Amino acid sequence: MNLLFKIADTVKVYLTAGRGFTSLLEKGASVASTQVLHNCRHHIPQLNMIIDAGANQGQFAIAASHYYPHAHIHSFEPLPDVYRTLQQNTRKISGISTYNLALGSSSGCLAFYRNAYTHASSALQVSELQKHMVPQTACADEITVPVKRLDDLLPTIPFDAPVLLKMDVQGFEKEVLKGAAHSLRHIDYLLFETSFEPMYDGEPLFDEMHNFVKDLGFDLIGPVGFLQSDKLQILQMDLLYKRA
Repeated sequence: MNLLFKIADTVKVYLTAGRGFTSLLEKGASVASTQVLHNCRHHIPQLNMIIDAGANQGQFAIAASHYYPHAHIHSFEPLPDVYRTLQQNTRKISGISTYNLALGSSSGCLAFYRNAYTHASSALQVSELQKHMVPQTACADEITVPVKRLDDLLPTIPFDAPVLLKMDVQGFEKEVLKGAAHSLRHIDYLLFETSFEPMYDGEPLFDEMHNFVKDLGFDLIGPVGFLQSDKLQILQMDLLYKRA
């Protein structure tokens, strides 16, 4: 019965978002990304550029190309094998450029934890809490990946307002923002996932991230997605901010 409810909810998300049921069969299709972008569209009618930090297999980029067809999307994914899937899934969408590297507060090389559950891969180690709540995240291997500051890429990536910086980098969002001091002048919206419980060792939680982003000159619009535990505790939220 629970499976039937989940299927019904999935179909409802796609139909409410104005996407056909067959969209679920596309490579890289994501209910979560579709729902988040559907909610973002209420607040952001137009985007000309999207920076997709933590692209994984292209779930967000593919959904974004539906909601903002005129936006050029720059997708960053550091894991080599996942990056190849990202390329494969987005190869037919002309407005998506892909980069096999991480974004952070410095340029060079970065110790990175490739998780067996690739969505949980991060520059930070998975916390014991997350291992307990999501057992498939318990196994990870440390590798080295290339990393760049967004500021170092600024001369090669033309910023065309309005611009959204989306970050799904598993607790590393603050480091991405530290490496974007100059780029933030050209960014109109921030979208990122923040935690209320430590899902990664050393990650800044909601209060710290909210105050940090406020100090950078962005105001909170509101939540556009969330993750709940089986006990209905809200663990994480996708938050949308706009330049003040």
